[in-house]
Amino acid sequence: MLQLCPRLAAIAELVLPGRPLADIGTDHGRLPTALVLRGLVPRALACDRAPGPIARARATIDRNGIAACVAVRMGDGLAPLAVGEVDTVVIAGMGAESIVRILAAHPDRTRALRRVVLQPNFGHELLRRWLAAHDLALIDERLTLDRGRFYTVLAAEPAAPAPTPAWDPAQWAVGPFVLERGGPLLLRHLTAELRLYRAEAAGLAQASAPDPARVAAATARVTLFADALAKATALAHPGTP
Repeated sequence: MLQLCPRLAAIAELVLPGRPLADIGTDHGRLPTALVLRGLVPRALACDRAPGPIARARATIDRNGIAACVAVRMGDGLAPLAVGEVDTVVIAGMGAESIVRILAAHPDRTRALRRVVLQPNFGHELLRRWLAAHDLALIDERLTLDRGRFYTVLAAEPAAPAPTPAWDPAQWAVGPFVLERGGPLLLRHLTAELRLYRAEAAGLAQASAPDPARVAAATARVTLFADALAKATALAHPGTP
């Protein structure tokens, strides 16, 4: 059985079972191949915009003998898909702005989906706010650690127009479902983020000509992640004075 790394395994947890799927920016095609081999989806599309990834995906699919169930298509974003052809779209391994561009470029295809599963490498808050502003309701998230790096996977579904969620700054930045689920991995993630932003704030403040706006932004992130870590720690150890 084709094994998935922790990042791809977290994505697999959030796809709609039993429904056709498209993996956008598939690269090696491991995710759609593994989902079909495990019987989690009946068929899948492995899509990418460059010949190299298309060739790698085709090799993975052929090696596992499932070419009848996983089709390979070359094209940018959702362009290779017909409206309503699949129920789940996965877009993973790129920045939030690229994910937004892909979803916004074909609103008819996006609205026809039942679920989008998204793994941004950065810009999670930007992506959450864009989803909320475009009637794509966040329904779940997964936090995972893969080869020393933390990844958050988001799942959203088209919804009727609704007010912007009343999340606090930590929920927008870290994720409402991630914070609610808690756990040791979240504490490690928040500790690492807090260390990063503290170092950034200190470096900016010590510059020969500090930029007040950048220093204020970094300081605000320190405060945000310190607060999130304190809340997550309290949830992990209830009753601790």
